[in-house]
Parts: sequence; structure tokens; C-alpha cells
Amino acid sequence: MGMNTIDDVITETRKIHMEFDSTIQPYKIDLWRYCKYITGSPWEGEDLFQETLLKAFTSLTQVWNAMDPKAYLFRIATNNWIDHLRKQKKELEYFAIEEDLSDESKLSDFEIREALESLLLNLTPKQATIFLLLDVFSFTGTEVASMTNMSESAIYTSLHRSRKKLKTPIKKEVKIREPESSSESILDKYLVYFNTSDVEGLLNLMTETVEYDVSPGFREFSKQEVRNGSLRFGLPGHLGKRIMLWGKEVNIVLAKKDDIYELHDINYQEVFEDKIVFHKSYFFCKELMSEAAKELGIPLQLEKPPVDWR
Repeated sequence: MGMNTIDDVITETRKIHMEFDSTIQPYKIDLWRYCKYITGSPWEGEDLFQETLLKAFTSLTQVWNAMDPKAYLFRIATNNWIDHLRKQKKELEYFAIEEDLSDESKLSDFEIREALESLLLNLTPKQATIFLLLDVFSFTGTEVASMTNMSESAIYTSLHRSRKKLKTPIKKEVKIREPESSSESILDKYLVYFNTSDVEGLLNLMTETVEYDVSPGFREFSKQEVRNGSLRFGLPGHLGKRIMLWGKEVNIVLAKKDDIYELHDINYQEVFEDKIVFHKSYFFCKELMSEAAKELGIPLQLEKPPVDWR
């Protein structure tokens, strides 16, 4: 039997990754919402979500005992975020929980926001995480103890203290991020070239070492790779518009189907010295795209090769 080449390994890894993705599919939307809640932003939540999925997959070779897939995913997300906060010394500022509640227990948006602002202003990142895992996502004390490397008694002590702290709300003014305008001319040109299907015009806006991030689908690391890869068949002929979404300036791409526009993609660009140095697309990010479609009141495009979300 001959030795495997790196191409063989890549092919087998893709097959295994598809099986892994199928196995965790029932837990992905809850995991995405959890990542959004603890980061306080759909954008940061999406980053944490993708980091969690990647780490969960690459860590499988270190798992030797039977485990609960959902608890495994939430534990990785929790530890990743707490580690991130410790490194960045960043305080949580805002959550936006949108769980469906029964008619008898439904709260107004104002009441939910007020309660969550109190939560984030009063609790440490680990306390807030424990509170969410137990009281929002209904994990058991044993499961949360495993996720956070704490004893079960310490978990319930933390929960008791958190509930006590939340009885006295603290007000805090939240500043809204204003859109940056320094690179508007380049970004305006980007949309003009995109909407007129001018591939060369679009490529001319990019630096030679542009990073084209369309994770979890693919990534390209130079203008030449973009030319020969994602843009080799030209532009799709869809409509691009720049908007503010969840406090971030982004482009939405709308595909027309039977006289109705559907949300095809969301992307943004970073500019340095009048050249696009980074392009981020959420084309393959089903959870974020679904949430954005609801926020914008636009149908989500479910069938867009190579993706089929039907």
C-alpha cells in the first residue's frame, strides 16, 4: 500500500468534517445564539462560533471517553471566550436575547434589555456565563461544572450570588458606534464595480496581498488567488448595498428571484492606503445570515450553489 499524499489527507479530512458537521447540526443554532449572547454582538458571536467549531473538530483526537456533543461545544465556546476576556481585559457590555417565550411569560424588549444590562454591569464574565448556561440554556449544574472547570457547589454559589446582585440594577449609557467615513470613496467604488460586474475594476481596488476570507468555505491570500479562484467566472450580477447592521457598516448582496430580492451575502472590506487589504464574506455562515435576514425583513436565499440550506 502506497503512502498517502497531502491531497489524500485533505480529501479524507473533508469527509470526516462533513460527518462531524452532520453530527453537531442539531446544536448549532443554540450554540450560535449562546456565542452571540456572551460576546454581546452577532459579529463577535459569529467569530467565536466559527472558532469553537474549528477547535471542537481539531480537538476530537484528544477525546477518549464518551461525551455529550452539546456540552462539548458549549464548554469550548465558554472557555474560548473567558480566555479571550482575560487576554484582552475586555468587559461585556450588552446582550440581546431573543429567545421565544410563552405568552404568559413574555417580557417586553425594554424589560429584557434592562435586565440584561444589569446582568452585564454587575457580573464578571465567568459569573455571567454560569448564569446564562443555567438559567437561559437550562444546563445542569454538573454539566456547567464540567464546562467551567469548577465544582458543582461553586457553580450554585456563583448562581446564588449573581441572582442577589441582579436585584439592584445599575444604569449605564451605551454609546452607539458611528460609521467611519475615511475610506468611503474606495468602498463606494467597490459597490459601483460590483453592481456593474466590473471584475478588473474590483481587482484594481485590492492590494496584491489582499486576504479574501469566506470562512468556513474558503480563504484566498493574494489578488492573483482571488482572480484565479472566487472571481474566475466573474461577478454574479446581484445588487450590492451598503447599510448599518448591528452597529457595523457592511454590504448586503441581494439576489432577485421571481421579482423578489433575497439575501445572498453580507460582506465588508478594510482599506489601508487607498487599497482594500481585507475582504470578509459571511456567504457560508447560515446562522448569522438567517438572523440578519430576520433583522432586515428580507427573505434568505436558501439555494445558492454550492450551498443548499433548504
